Amino acid sequence: MTQVRFLPTEVVEGEIGLTIDYRAGQTPAVEVLSGAMRFIESLDRLDKALLSSVNTSLEPVSVLNDVQHSSLKLLLARALKSLSDDEIKNLEWKKWVGALLVQGKYHLLPLLDADTPEIARELEALSVHYSQVPGVLTAYQPPRLPDVLEAMEGVQAARAALSCPVTVQTELGNVELLALPAPRETDTGSAEGSSITNRGEEIFKVKSPDMLGEAQWTVLRNNRNTRVDMLHRGFVERYHQRKVSLLPGDALRCQFEETIRYDATGQEIDRKLAIVEVVDVITPPVQESFPGM
Repeated sequence: MTQVRFLPTEVVEGEIGLTIDYRAGQTPAVEVLSGAMRFIESLDRLDKALLSSVNTSLEPVSVLNDVQHSSLKLLLARALKSLSDDEIKNLEWKKWVGALLVQGKYHLLPLLDADTPEIARELEALSVHYSQVPGVLTAYQPPRLPDVLEAMEGVQAARAALSCPVTVQTELGNVELLALPAPRETDTGSAEGSSITNRGEEIFKVKSPDMLGEAQWTVLRNNRNTRVDMLHRGFVERYHQRKVSLLPGDALRCQFEETIRYDATGQEIDRKLAIVEVVDVITPPVQESFPGM
């Protein structure tokens, strides 16, 4: 006889509803049920990204509260594994976490097909909720943009696998998720060790634009050639459509995010630079020729 193993969890506030409007007698059962499972897993990963700046050991999981008929509607309570600190095992903290997860999903899920600058601005707007942590704990910064982008790609892939209308219901309102093509899978690499992320604005001189659409450019930084991930999709598309002109010597004023990963001994093992938004293209002034030249 198989023994059922129950994972220790701490239930937090923030129930959501996941509704899949299938066609009775027509939609394959496997599509609906496997799609629902994939959706639940992707929402758990998004919740983990939303909590990554609070505590990377927190593991959000969905707890099934109810299943309703006609369309498939799952009522999912949010719960956390790996809560070990007695200091944060209190009702007010759990309510704050639950509200944080609801706010994050309500504001980010409509942006599954949005460009990176728009998602970055939404994370900045959510920072007020990260600063309202109750008790003696210090305020937190919003999560890393790459973590959120990766989690949202998972939700987008789950949505693409379903031909049925999908709605996420929250206490703030409903989010109708549009059918989108699945995103291209990328290698995220090893997650071992710790990391530090720096954000800011900087001017990068363009060394080599990407002409093939892979959104990896080379810029000059501190007089060194540096590969960057160009996350500003709208700017890349305008460049390829020749709506943006870049000449030799031009530079980009950018909002950037740089993540540095370290091993267990504190040695740097990886450094990734990403351009979140191109604010302006800077063209050197044209040098005038001397009279008589």
